[in-house]
Amino acid sequence: MSIFTADNVVVSGATGSTSQPRVAEWSSNTAYSDGQIVTFNGSQYVARGGVGAGVVPPVEVSSPLTPGAPRWILACRGRSLPTAYNDNTTYYADQVVTFLGGVYILDAPTLPVGTRPTRDKRWTRLSETLTDAESEKVTSADLSGFATNATAAIVSNTDEDPRIRHHRVRVTVSALIPPGPLFTLRFPRPLATEARPQIAIQPEDNFSASMLLTVTANVSGNQVTGYTLSAQGGVQTGTYEFGVFVKEQIDQVK
Repeated sequence: MSIFTADNVVVSGATGSTSQPRVAEWSSNTAYSDGQIVTFNGSQYVARGGVGAGVVPPVEVSSPLTPGAPRWILACRGRSLPTAYNDNTTYYADQVVTFLGGVYILDAPTLPVGTRPTRDKRWTRLSETLTDAESEKVTSADLSGFATNATAAIVSNTDEDPRIRHHRVRVTVSALIPPGPLFTLRFPRPLATEARPQIAIQPEDNFSASMLLTVTANVSGNQVTGYTLSAQGGVQTGTYEFGVFVKEQIDQVK
Protein backbone atom coordinates (compact mmCIF):
# COMPACT_ATOMS: atom_id res chain seq x y z
CA MET A 1 0.00 0.00 0.00
CA SER A 2 1.25 3.48 -0.85
CA ILE A 3 1.17 6.84 0.82
CA PHE A 4 -0.60 8.15 -2.28
CA THR A 5 -2.68 6.53 -5.00
CA ALA A 6 -2.14 7.07 -8.69
CA ASP A 7 -4.87 5.05 -10.34
CA ASN A 8 -5.88 8.02 -12.47
CA VAL A 9 -2.44 8.51 -14.02
CA VAL A 10 -1.96 7.34 -17.61
CA VAL A 11 1.04 7.50 -19.92
CA SER A 12 1.54 6.45 -23.51
CA GLY A 13 2.82 3.02 -24.33
CA ALA A 14 5.49 2.16 -26.88
CA THR A 15 6.10 4.45 -29.84
CA GLY A 16 3.07 4.38 -32.11
CA SER A 17 0.91 2.67 -29.50
CA THR A 18 -2.54 4.02 -28.70
CA SER A 19 -2.85 2.12 -25.43
CA GLN A 20 -3.11 4.01 -22.15
CA PRO A 21 -2.44 1.54 -19.38
CA ARG A 22 -3.72 2.20 -15.89
CA VAL A 23 -1.47 2.05 -12.81
CA ALA A 24 -1.44 -1.19 -10.83
CA GLU A 25 0.53 -2.61 -7.93
CA TRP A 26 3.53 -4.62 -9.10
CA SER A 27 3.09 -8.40 -8.84
CA SER A 28 5.93 -10.90 -8.85
CA ASN A 29 3.79 -13.35 -10.83
CA THR A 30 2.94 -10.96 -13.67
CA ALA A 31 4.77 -10.20 -16.92
CA TYR A 32 4.45 -6.61 -18.19
CA SER A 33 4.44 -5.12 -21.69
CA ASP A 34 6.12 -1.94 -22.87
CA GLY A 35 4.68 1.21 -21.25
CA GLN A 36 2.77 -0.44 -18.47
CA ILE A 37 2.96 1.37 -15.15
CA VAL A 38 3.26 -0.16 -11.70
CA THR A 39 3.60 1.12 -8.16
CA PHE A 40 6.12 -0.51 -5.88
CA ASN A 41 6.43 0.72 -2.27
CA GLY A 42 4.68 3.90 -3.36
CA SER A 43 7.02 4.68 -6.26
CA GLN A 44 5.95 4.49 -9.91
CA TYR A 45 7.85 2.49 -12.52
CA VAL A 46 7.26 2.23 -16.27
CA ALA A 47 8.01 -0.98 -18.18
CA ARG A 48 10.59 -0.61 -20.94
CA GLY A 49 9.99 -3.33 -23.50
CA GLY A 50 8.72 -6.66 -22.26
CA VAL A 51 9.40 -7.32 -18.57
CA GLY A 52 9.29 -10.91 -17.39
CA ALA A 53 7.65 -11.96 -14.15
CA GLY A 54 9.70 -11.52 -11.00
CA VAL A 55 11.90 -8.63 -12.19
CA VAL A 56 11.88 -6.37 -9.12
CA PRO A 57 11.59 -2.69 -10.18
CA PRO A 58 14.09 -0.95 -7.84
CA VAL A 59 16.66 -3.74 -8.17
CA GLU A 60 16.39 -3.65 -11.97
CA VAL A 61 16.71 0.15 -12.06
CA SER A 62 19.86 -0.05 -9.94
CA SER A 63 21.47 -3.14 -11.48
CA PRO A 64 19.86 -3.98 -14.84
CA LEU A 65 19.93 -7.56 -16.06
CA THR A 66 21.25 -6.03 -19.29
CA PRO A 67 23.80 -3.32 -18.41
CA GLY A 68 22.64 0.11 -19.56
CA ALA A 69 19.17 -1.09 -20.53
CA PRO A 70 16.95 -1.41 -17.48
CA ARG A 71 13.58 -3.07 -18.01
CA TRP A 72 11.99 -0.75 -15.45
CA ILE A 73 12.33 3.06 -15.41
CA LEU A 74 11.67 5.03 -12.21
CA ALA A 75 8.99 7.59 -13.10
CA CYS A 76 8.05 9.01 -9.71
CA ARG A 77 9.39 8.31 -6.26
CA GLY A 78 7.05 7.81 -3.32
CA ARG A 79 7.01 5.64 -0.22
CA SER A 80 4.96 2.89 1.33
CA LEU A 81 2.85 3.18 4.43
CA PRO A 82 4.87 2.20 7.53
CA THR A 83 4.78 -1.36 8.80
CA ALA A 84 6.52 -2.96 11.78
CA TYR A 85 10.03 -4.16 10.90
CA ASN A 86 10.47 -7.95 10.72
CA ASP A 87 13.83 -9.75 10.68
CA ASN A 88 12.45 -12.35 8.24
CA THR A 89 11.19 -9.93 5.58
CA THR A 90 13.03 -8.82 2.45
CA TYR A 91 12.80 -5.04 2.03
CA TYR A 92 13.16 -2.94 -1.09
CA ALA A 93 13.61 0.75 -1.91
CA ASP A 94 11.08 3.19 -0.43
CA GLN A 95 9.72 0.69 2.08
CA VAL A 96 8.90 2.48 5.35
CA VAL A 97 9.13 0.59 8.64
CA THR A 98 8.83 1.30 12.34
CA PHE A 99 11.49 -0.05 14.70
CA LEU A 100 12.23 0.73 18.37
CA GLY A 101 10.18 3.90 18.24
CA GLY A 102 11.71 5.23 15.01
CA VAL A 103 10.33 5.48 11.48
CA TYR A 104 12.75 4.55 8.69
CA ILE A 105 12.76 4.42 4.88
CA LEU A 106 15.05 2.19 2.82
CA ASP A 107 17.29 4.27 0.55
CA ALA A 108 18.76 1.32 -1.34
CA PRO A 109 17.40 -1.15 -3.94
CA THR A 110 17.37 -3.87 -1.28
CA LEU A 111 19.56 -5.31 1.48
CA PRO A 112 20.13 -8.67 3.19
CA VAL A 113 17.31 -10.09 5.27
CA GLY A 114 17.75 -9.22 8.95
CA THR A 115 19.55 -5.89 8.35
CA ARG A 116 18.00 -3.76 11.07
CA PRO A 117 17.32 -0.04 10.69
CA THR A 118 19.52 0.93 13.64
CA ARG A 119 22.47 -1.01 12.23
CA ASP A 120 22.75 0.17 8.63
CA LYS A 121 22.92 3.64 7.07
CA ARG A 122 20.93 2.49 4.06
CA TRP A 123 17.95 2.90 6.34
CA THR A 124 17.21 6.63 6.73
CA ARG A 125 15.42 7.77 9.86
CA LEU A 126 12.36 9.86 9.04
CA SER A 127 11.17 10.63 12.54
CA GLU A 128 11.36 9.61 16.14
CA THR A 129 8.43 8.86 18.39
CA LEU A 130 8.14 8.23 22.09
CA THR A 131 8.44 4.47 22.48
CA ASP A 132 5.90 2.49 24.47
CA ALA A 133 8.47 1.85 27.19
CA GLU A 134 9.57 5.50 27.40
CA SER A 135 5.98 6.71 27.68
CA GLU A 136 5.15 4.55 30.72
CA LYS A 137 4.25 6.63 33.79
CA VAL A 138 6.39 6.33 36.93
CA THR A 139 5.32 6.93 40.53
CA SER A 140 6.92 6.89 43.98
CA ALA A 141 5.88 3.23 44.24
CA ASP A 142 8.55 2.43 41.62
CA LEU A 143 11.31 3.67 43.96
CA SER A 144 13.16 1.40 46.40
CA GLY A 145 16.60 0.69 47.87
CA PHE A 146 16.87 3.99 49.71
CA ALA A 147 20.09 4.88 51.47
CA THR A 148 19.97 5.03 55.26
CA ASN A 149 18.60 8.40 56.43
CA ALA A 150 17.09 9.08 52.99
CA THR A 151 13.61 9.02 51.47
CA ALA A 152 12.65 9.73 47.85
CA ALA A 153 9.53 10.47 45.81
CA ILE A 154 8.56 11.10 42.20
CA VAL A 155 7.30 14.68 41.92
CA SER A 156 5.91 16.92 39.20
CA ASN A 157 5.99 20.70 38.96
CA THR A 158 4.22 20.91 35.58
CA ASP A 159 1.04 19.54 34.07
CA GLU A 160 3.03 16.74 32.43
CA ASP A 161 2.87 13.27 33.99
CA PRO A 162 6.22 11.85 35.13
CA ARG A 163 7.28 9.15 32.67
CA ILE A 164 10.28 6.92 32.13
CA ARG A 165 11.49 9.34 29.44
CA HIS A 166 11.50 12.34 31.79
CA HIS A 167 10.76 12.46 35.49
CA ARG A 168 11.85 14.30 38.61
CA VAL A 169 12.89 12.75 41.90
CA ARG A 170 12.95 14.55 45.26
CA VAL A 171 15.35 13.13 47.87
CA THR A 172 15.13 14.15 51.52
CA VAL A 173 18.15 13.43 53.73
CA SER A 174 17.84 13.56 57.54
CA ALA A 175 21.51 12.95 58.35
CA LEU A 176 24.84 12.85 56.51
CA ILE A 177 24.99 10.04 53.95
CA PRO A 178 28.38 8.66 52.90
CA PRO A 179 29.20 8.08 49.20
CA GLY A 180 27.08 5.34 47.64
CA PRO A 181 23.65 4.54 46.17
CA LEU A 182 20.73 6.83 47.04
CA PHE A 183 17.83 4.93 45.47
CA THR A 184 16.76 2.55 42.71
CA LEU A 185 13.94 3.11 40.23
CA ARG A 186 12.19 0.17 38.55
CA PHE A 187 10.79 0.82 35.08
CA PRO A 188 7.13 -0.21 34.76
CA ARG A 189 8.06 -1.58 31.35
CA PRO A 190 11.69 -2.64 30.66
CA LEU A 191 13.69 -1.16 27.77
CA ALA A 192 15.52 -3.35 25.29
CA THR A 193 19.29 -3.27 25.76
CA GLU A 194 19.45 -3.43 21.96
CA ALA A 195 18.14 0.16 21.88
CA ARG A 196 21.16 1.27 23.95
CA PRO A 197 19.17 3.37 26.46
CA GLN A 198 20.93 6.49 27.68
CA ILE A 199 20.16 7.66 31.21
CA ALA A 200 21.15 11.18 32.27
CA ILE A 201 20.79 13.11 35.54
CA GLN A 202 20.12 16.86 35.67
CA PRO A 203 20.82 18.37 39.14
CA GLU A 204 18.46 21.20 40.10
CA ASP A 205 20.92 23.21 42.20
CA ASN A 206 24.61 23.62 43.05
CA PHE A 207 24.33 21.46 46.16
CA SER A 208 23.11 18.43 44.26
CA ALA A 209 25.68 19.06 41.51
CA SER A 210 28.50 18.79 44.08
CA MET A 211 27.35 15.29 45.03
CA LEU A 212 28.99 13.88 41.88
CA LEU A 213 25.84 12.06 40.85
CA THR A 214 26.15 8.94 38.73
CA VAL A 215 23.53 6.58 37.34
CA THR A 216 23.86 2.89 36.55
CA ALA A 217 21.44 0.98 34.37
CA ASN A 218 20.11 -2.21 35.94
CA VAL A 219 20.26 -4.98 33.34
CA SER A 220 18.57 -8.37 33.41
CA GLY A 221 19.11 -10.55 30.37
CA ASN A 222 18.51 -8.35 27.33
CA GLN A 223 16.44 -5.77 29.20
CA VAL A 224 17.15 -2.60 31.18
CA THR A 225 14.80 -2.92 34.13
CA GLY A 226 15.60 0.43 35.77
CA TYR A 227 18.50 2.37 37.21
CA THR A 228 20.34 3.10 40.47
CA LEU A 229 21.36 6.66 41.29
CA SER A 230 24.46 7.16 43.44
CA ALA A 231 26.18 10.17 45.02
CA GLN A 232 29.94 9.65 44.82
CA GLY A 233 30.56 12.73 46.99
CA GLY A 234 28.10 11.85 49.75
CA VAL A 235 25.03 13.89 50.71
CA GLN A 236 24.52 16.55 53.37
CA THR A 237 21.26 16.97 55.28
CA GLY A 238 18.61 18.63 53.13
CA THR A 239 16.10 18.16 50.30
CA TYR A 240 17.26 17.79 46.71
CA GLU A 241 15.62 17.33 43.33
CA PHE A 242 17.01 15.66 40.22
CA GLY A 243 15.65 15.56 36.70
CA VAL A 244 16.13 12.15 35.08
CA PHE A 245 16.08 11.63 31.30
CA VAL A 246 15.90 8.18 29.74
CA LYS A 247 16.18 7.85 25.96
CA GLU A 248 16.47 4.87 23.66
CA GLN A 249 19.22 5.56 21.13
CA ILE A 250 17.24 4.51 18.08
CA ASP A 251 19.11 6.90 15.77
CA GLN A 252 22.60 5.51 16.33
CA VAL A 253 24.28 3.23 13.81
CA LYS A 254 27.12 0.88 14.65
